[in-house]
Amino acid sequence: MSELESQDRDAEQKLSPRTQGFIQRLCRDPRYLLIGRTERFGRELIAFVEGCTIISNTGEVRGQALINSEYELRGRPDGERPHEEESLVDYHLSARGQESMPLGDDDLALLREESWQYYVRRNFAFLLEEYGQARDDAEHNLAIWNLVEQSEASEEAKWTYLRWWPWIERDRAMAQALWSLRQGQAEDAATELYRAQRSIEQYGERYGAYYAREEGEGKSLYVQMRQHIASLVEILQEEEGLPVSMEEQLDEAAARGDEEEVERLRKEMIRRAVGE
Repeated sequence: MSELESQDRDAEQKLSPRTQGFIQRLCRDPRYLLIGRTERFGRELIAFVEGCTIISNTGEVRGQALINSEYELRGRPDGERPHEEESLVDYHLSARGQESMPLGDDDLALLREESWQYYVRRNFAFLLEEYGQARDDAEHNLAIWNLVEQSEASEEAKWTYLRWWPWIERDRAMAQALWSLRQGQAEDAATELYRAQRSIEQYGERYGAYYAREEGEGKSLYVQMRQHIASLVEILQEEEGLPVSMEEQLDEAAARGDEEEVERLRKEMIRRAVGE
C-alpha cells in the first residue's frame, strides 16, 4: 500500500465492532480460510486455505484436503488473461459488444468459473474491510449476469446464473454503502441500501415463480438477501448514525397521502441533484 493510500485509510471513519462483526459473519465462507495479504515480487496477493473434496475418476469421494492458495488482489483473481484481456467479461464485451450473443455451454461454464473466483475474492475483501474492492468484484459479476441475461442461451441455462442476482446486488450495495460511510457520506449510504432493497424486492416479484418452483415453501433467496440488508440498516442506524434516505421518506409520505411532504421532498431532491 502506498503512502498516499495509507493516509487515505487513516482519514476514513472507522466502523463499529458490531458493524464489522455483522459483515464478518455474513461474508465468511466456511470453505475458505483467509490468511491475509502478502506481497511477492511487487505483486499484492491474498493468501488463503481452501477446503477441497478429493473425488476419484469414477466419482467416489476419497477424502478431504486443505490446499494453500493465493489470489491476485487486482485484476482477475487467478492472474490469467483470457484471450489477452483482463477477464472473460472484457473479452466478450470487446469482441461482441452489447448485442444479444450466442453463449455455448463451454462459454457459460467458463463464465461461471470466473464469477466464482470473483465471489470468493469479494468475500475476502469484506473480511479485509476493503469495501471498494468488494464493490468492484460484485460489479464484475453483475457484468457477467448481464452477458448471460442478454445471451441466446436457453431459459433453463440462464436461470442457473440469473438466480444469484439478489446475492450479487446485496453485496454490491453493502460494499458501496460501507465505503460511503467510511468516507463520511452517510446519506449516500442510506440511499444505496434503500434502493437495493427495492430492487431486490422487484426482482423477486418478477421471478417469484422460478424461486417458488426451486425452493418450495422455504425462504426464497431474494427474501433472505433483502432481510440481510434490512438487518444491516438497523445496525447502521444504531451504531453509525445512518439517516433515513430521502427516497424512503418520499415513499412513506406518498403511502400516507401527505402530498405537501411529498412535494417538499421532491423539490429538495431536485435541488440536491442540480447542486451535484
